[in-house]
Amino acid sequence: MWGVLPVFAIELLAALAGTYYLTQKYPAKNSRYLVLFLWGVFIVEILSAYAPIAHFSDYKYFSFVECTKFGQNYWLFNIVIIVSFVFYIYYFRSFLDGILWRKILKYTGFSYVILCITNLFFFDVFFNEYSQFNTILGTLLLILTIAIFYFELLKSDVLLKMKYFLPLYISVGTLIFHLCILPIDIYSKYILERNPFFLQLKTNVYLFGNIFLYSTYILGFIKCSRKKKSY
Repeated sequence: MWGVLPVFAIELLAALAGTYYLTQKYPAKNSRYLVLFLWGVFIVEILSAYAPIAHFSDYKYFSFVECTKFGQNYWLFNIVIIVSFVFYIYYFRSFLDGILWRKILKYTGFSYVILCITNLFFFDVFFNEYSQFNTILGTLLLILTIAIFYFELLKSDVLLKMKYFLPLYISVGTLIFHLCILPIDIYSKYILERNPFFLQLKTNVYLFGNIFLYSTYILGFIKCSRKKKSY
């Protein structure tokens, strides 16, 4: 349980760095939504701690969830998975100029939500496990979205000032993080969770992946807070 403390800390630092960025700028809505999203992620991580606290205290704390569907926090993170991918898709979509791509991603995001909700409830996943289908599909759509974002970026004059372009930092951190954890999510379905080597590997990948992800965000916020024009 204590292994998640570094993740809590780096998430908090990223949210604080984002808040600092907002105080230095007059940012667009998408930047404000990004910071709000980071605070939301941090709050959810804190709230989700009820499950391991209850388990390791032998339900001395949060005893009301014992032997209920809420005894595990799968339900909470299954919601977070959907919200996170939809947020990132629409965040990067907001920087696209091409009307066709914007429409495609708009309806893609909507379709993703429908498919995810169907998967959670028709296959009895919501309370029982993390949805691998929602994670894999969301990752593929995110990769597609970022690829389109990069393609559009190559056609703009932003390349001349890339080091002050906040979405670039967000895209790099997000893309590398999800590419790293995707194989773990896929193989976790086929490798016994009791396998100590796999459990340690999974823990390390998620730990260092999160540290890289939010460190990239922090770097972006700090670097871009020095530029007069905000994105």
